[in-house]
Amino acid sequence: MVLKIIGSIMVISTSSFIGYYMSGHCSQRPVQLRILQDMIRMLENEIKFFSTYISDAFRKICSSIDSPVKEFFMSTVEKLEKEQGINASLAWEMAVRENIGKTALNAEDMDVLLAFGKMLGNSDLEGQLKNTGFLLQQLGLQEKKAEEKKKKNERLYRTLGLLGGIATVVVLI
Repeated sequence: MVLKIIGSIMVISTSSFIGYYMSGHCSQRPVQLRILQDMIRMLENEIKFFSTYISDAFRKICSSIDSPVKEFFMSTVEKLEKEQGINASLAWEMAVRENIGKTALNAEDMDVLLAFGKMLGNSDLEGQLKNTGFLLQQLGLQEKKAEEKKKKNERLYRTLGLLGGIATVVVLI
């Protein structure tokens, strides 16, 4: 009897933990999108006021923020420095594809970032500023979608985790 109670508590605890984990993952995406927007604003300021090279601007941005999304920028810098004949656009695309799994961002966010990368380093100052402005608009829309999804799913995951554990215990007993 004691083993059944201990087992039941373990099953309910584990399923609740899974529900809270999924809930937490759901709430990370809007936060990471906000941080990414801040990083792009910093890039925009670097381009507008300091006219620095992309690799220098990316390095400066990475040093000021600690988040999984900074890997896009760090990896781009590494690729630009290590690989000969690679341009900023290709380095950005490779960095996004390699590091998207380390973040809470989804495929739709990746498409927005890849579209930004196609123009990266391929136009003049005004074109770069327009490109960053467009990216900020797109990321703002993605953030709104992520917030809506968070509100909708966060409580659902927690409840399903707990109720799934209880249902499993009832079935097993």
